[in-house]
Amino acid sequence: MEILIIWGFALLFYACFWCWYVGFRKKITAEEVDEIMVFFNSHDSMSEKRKMSLQKFFSNDDGKDFVMVNLLDLAKPRRESSKKLAAYQKVFLGALLRKAGHPVFVATAASGNIENVACEHADDWSAAGMVRYRSRRDLLEILPETFGSEHHALKLASLDKTFAFPAAPWFIFGGPRIVMALATALVAAVVQCIIV
Repeated sequence: MEILIIWGFALLFYACFWCWYVGFRKKITAEEVDEIMVFFNSHDSMSEKRKMSLQKFFSNDDGKDFVMVNLLDLAKPRRESSKKLAAYQKVFLGALLRKAGHPVFVATAASGNIENVACEHADDWSAAGMVRYRSRRDLLEILPETFGSEHHALKLASLDKTFAFPAAPWFIFGGPRIVMALATALVAAVVQCIIV
């Protein structure tokens, strides 16, 4: 009986984690896309091409997670820029983590570009990163709180240049879903050994 209770709690815990991490939110509607585009159209600093990319991305919502691929070039002095970027990330990633989003990959450039193909003005990046979002709806909710905010200004002040694009579908070996499943099973097995 104890074994059934232990593994029942383990399954319940993992089911709760799965519901939070994967989510079951409805896809973005055409009306919601129109609403967010009104917001973006009120900002003259955003190019028409970027607005069109956002509109296409939100309009083609598949309800699944995606990663944002980022390349960053820190402004000089680098130490000050790193502090500003860290302050931005503390606020932004805090909001993202509550929605089951998180960094997947972060790296600092070891040298300048080794290969450039038809992009001679896109060289010498300082860092690269990939951030996982649970859904496009989560990004839809985060952007209005971020764009034009004080912490977003810190990001802009810390960079000479940057670009980001969403990528989906995507895959990673391991990841929180598998790690959490293994950790939950391990804890349940240890509890079983202690109690039974």
